[in-house]
This record gives sequence, structure tokens and C-alpha cells, in this order.
Amino acid sequence: MTDYLLSLDQGSTNSKAILVDRKGKIVRQAVIPLKTVRPRSGWVEHDPKAILSSQLGAVKQLLRSIGRKNGVSALGIANQRSTIILWDKNTGRPLAPAISWQDLRAAELTRQWSNHRELIRSKTGLMLTPYYSALKLRWLLDHLKGARAKAESGRVLCGTVNTFLIWHLTRSDLHVTDHTNAARMFLMNLHSLSWDEELLSLFDIPPTILPRILPTSADYGMARLSGREIPIRASIGDQQAGLLGLGAVRPGDAVVNYGTGGFLLVNTGHQPILLPGLLSSLAWTTPEETAYVVEGTVNAVGTVFDRLGEFGWLKSADEIDRVLKSSRERVYLVPALAGLGAPHWLSEARMSLFGLGSTTSNADLVRAAVEGIAFLVKDIVEVIRKERTIRINKLTAGGGGSRIGSLVQAQADLLGLPIIRSGVSEATALGAAFLAGVGCGWWKSPSDLPGVTAGKLFRPRLSETEREQCYDKWKKAIEAVRIFSRKQET
Repeated sequence: MTDYLLSLDQGSTNSKAILVDRKGKIVRQAVIPLKTVRPRSGWVEHDPKAILSSQLGAVKQLLRSIGRKNGVSALGIANQRSTIILWDKNTGRPLAPAISWQDLRAAELTRQWSNHRELIRSKTGLMLTPYYSALKLRWLLDHLKGARAKAESGRVLCGTVNTFLIWHLTRSDLHVTDHTNAARMFLMNLHSLSWDEELLSLFDIPPTILPRILPTSADYGMARLSGREIPIRASIGDQQAGLLGLGAVRPGDAVVNYGTGGFLLVNTGHQPILLPGLLSSLAWTTPEETAYVVEGTVNAVGTVFDRLGEFGWLKSADEIDRVLKSSRERVYLVPALAGLGAPHWLSEARMSLFGLGSTTSNADLVRAAVEGIAFLVKDIVEVIRKERTIRINKLTAGGGGSRIGSLVQAQADLLGLPIIRSGVSEATALGAAFLAGVGCGWWKSPSDLPGVTAGKLFRPRLSETEREQCYDKWKKAIEAVRIFSRKQET
């Protein structure tokens, strides 16, 4: 008989499930695609029923593969953050589509609270943008017929994807969330780690619809799955889970995760650090330990490569490395498909191309997209370098985009730092499994986790002069996008 940890990774494009053994190795996995719906410009949605059914389907495949003789000690859940769902408390029926973290429909609402930016940032560690859950939730309450009345009477519940999954997995026993997901809702005080009454009043959100907040490693009830009862012992946002899955458990450890979006996170230890234009948040929490991160967000990575395919510049992301070998010119592409995230925060920005000439090839355009993503990550790192509050000691690349060697190499070139590409293919799911292992006693703490397999080391190849010259042009491209965005606003 063998015991496993089960982990769910519910993302923007797939619902995944993995089984992990006591050595911390992934032994089985299952993946079911999730459809993204874009009903109009700037709107991004998922079907909540599809989120649940796809995740349950992936779990069913895994549990069937191990049979009854093998046990599952605990379950951990990682999820796309800031995506919000409203559902009926009695029936579990969703009141509307899940509004994705990428969705920009609440952009107009941000202007109502422009005079409260510093208050919001001081309490949440976040910037005032339409990406976070509270603004999407306010939009739903304002636009769904009868939603506010039902919410105020206690007939409606809300939550990010983890909360929705836990509620259904426990057969409506628990309406809860964790600190990392609550921190992305724009309503939790980063210092008290509880819902903030002033923010609830500011955004006019009824507190009765909000879940109870627990540590990331805690008792989240009993999941009923394929005839088994499995204790849920962890819930954590996908990027924080990736931090654990990539082994960034000490201050100064950093990861860059290339998925649907891109995220750079730096472990800052037991103290939150607030840097200009970047986010301060929680890495993980247990009853004994609280760890923090500094984070910067690139709003589009995988979606950029999808768009290149639609343009006819590329057949699939798998051929990027081959295509870039024939690139001879450097042009500049700002990949602002969903606006610009940290440290620029321009939700109105649009994808822009600079330096196109008569000899520019498709390979040059693909290279520009790859380097544009790497430049946006560099913008985040430059803030960290300038402030000198925390130093990046080790940088690991993960996520599906890290399989694109030319992207990781471009990142190393532009940062002037060596980057280790993780040998772990499913770092997010693995991180959630590790945290569940802490919760059920397999390991003492996140700092005591098994070692993570390292992959290829990418060393910088550009000279300092070359790096600065191309970065100066990139900053001009960003300034041009900023000016154009301001004109669009007026």
C-alpha cells in the first residue's frame, strides 16, 4: 500500500491534478482543457460549471489509476487568482460566468476611487487596477438583476476559484479561502490578515457574502471524491504555489513563471516589503509561520503567442526556438494584450510595434514578442535593484513558457543574471501538494520540503553595453505607449 498527496491546479487554460509520493516526486497527472470566453472587447470569462466539472474529471482519472489499495493522505488546491464567482447559497448555481483575472470590464469603476489609491495600497499592498476581485464583484452586484438584494439577505456567496471548489468538494460544508487568495480580492488588510471594514465600505461589498479566511496550510474540511473522503489541507494562489514548487523557500529566492500571464516573485521572508509599482503579498501562511513576497505581473505571455498564431506569424509556440534562429533584426513589441501590469499599470495600453522596416521578417516579429515579455520582466527587476531592499540571490524559471529556450535566454541576457530552468514540469500543482504535505505532517514546514530538480542553466550572453542600448530603446517604446494611452483616455 502506498500513500500519495493529491493536488489540484485550476488555471486559466487547464484544470490539472497530480499525485505526489513521499519523495516529493510527481507519479501521475491528468489535464483537462478549460475554455475561455471573450464575449466582447476586454471581457474574459469562464463557465463555473466547466471549472468544477473539468477539475473533477481530472481527479477521477487519477484516482481510478491508483485503485482502492492505495491511499491519499491529503489534498492541496492551487488556483488562478482574482477570478471571481457568485453563486446561490442553497443550490450552488452560479449567478453569472466567472469573471477572469484578465477581465477589464471594471476599468471605468477604478476612477471612482482614484483619490483612495494610497489608502488601498497601504492596506492591501496592491495597486488600484481592474484586475482584482473586489472591482469585478462590485460590477456584478451593480449589473446582475437582484444580485445585491440577494447578497445583503445572505442568499448569495462569493469567492475566488479555490473557494468555489472547496464549497463544492465539501458538499457546501465550508465557505472559506486562504490568505494568498484573500489578499488578491482587494478587501483583506495585509497587516491584520482579515477583511477590512473600511475597504468593504469603500467598495460597497456586503460582508455576508465573503468566505472565512484561513492559513494556506490548514483544515479545509473533507473532500468527497470518487467514493473517497480526502482531507483538504492546503489552499494557495497559483503563483505562490509555484514559488514553493520551484523551491524558492528562502529570502532572496526568486521565480519567474511564464504561463497565460507572467509573474516574477521574490521571497522576502517574514517581513512585507512595499516597492514602487510592485505588489506586496503573502507567500504562504501556516499556524507557525508567515512568509511574504514582492511580486510583479506581466499580463500576457501565453496569450501573446496565441495571438502571433492568429496573425500568421507563428504556427505554434513549439516552433519559436527554431523560428528565432533566422531573425536578423531587432524590432520592439510591447505585448500589452490585456494592458500593462507592474510596474507601469496601464490598463488602457494596447499591443504596439516599433521599428518595423522593409526587411523585417516574421522571425523578427516573433523575436520582438519574446523579447517584449523579457523586457517587461526586466522592468520589474529594475525596480527591485533600484530600491535595494531585497536582493535576488537565485532566479528560477518555470511555467509552460519556460520550455521556450529562447525566452529564458532572452531573459538572462536582458537581466544580466544566470537563470535556472526548473526541471519540474508542474511546479504550481507540486507546490500545492507540498503544502498539503506540511498540513498532514509529511514535512514540518515549507522550509523543510524535498529538493526540487534543477534543469538547464542559462547564462547571459549580451555585453553590458549591448544590454543598456537595447533597454534604452525599450524604455522609449514604453513611453510612446504611455503617451498613446493617455490620448485614448481623453
